[in-house]
Amino acid sequence: MPKLRIRIETLSDLVFGLALSIGSIVLVQHIPQSSADLTTDIVQFGFSFLIIVGIWLGYTRIIGILPVETQGTVYLNLALLFCVALEPFLYYVLFSTSDPTFLDFASSAFALDTGAMMALLSSMMYLVVRQEEHGGVRRLRPIGLRNFKVSMVSQIVGAAIFLASTLEVFWVQVPNLGYLRFLLWYVALGTFFASRAFARKGAQSIETAKH
Repeated sequence: MPKLRIRIETLSDLVFGLALSIGSIVLVQHIPQSSADLTTDIVQFGFSFLIIVGIWLGYTRIIGILPVETQGTVYLNLALLFCVALEPFLYYVLFSTSDPTFLDFASSAFALDTGAMMALLSSMMYLVVRQEEHGGVRRLRPIGLRNFKVSMVSQIVGAAIFLASTLEVFWVQVPNLGYLRFLLWYVALGTFFASRAFARKGAQSIETAKH
């Protein structure tokens, strides 16, 4: 199975790199006409960039540990890569329309795709945790296993927020802040990076206690 692992890793690198490249190409196609336009384009690209990089950070931690010889693992990998490849296209469509009705639909599609990515990633993390606790083979130190659990919970929370944001009740304008659905996305993305900071702080505390 080493060849299968190499092929999956190669395909993954290609898909993640392509997703980031498409976002850059979209920026090139839209030439800003003012400083406000430039700032808006950078912020919008940054949001998509953080999502892809966040998923990639979690994925790279998983792929070196999770066995790829089972069909279930292969299917999870392929489903995740499909959602990753789809993300920049949906994001481009989302910020290319001014029709409120279509914006509602496009934002729901983007939320479903991003929520699916987080759900798939958390499923893969669960497989790692189950393998470490019940598989008989330990590849992670206790600190590493703890961090995996923290990341898994944060991905579940993020997926739940993105998926829940598709409900029509969240498609409302918040004065001076924009649509509530978009605000929920910022919260979901924040949970991921907050969990990474929490995991690092916990690991540092454990190491300090040992010394």
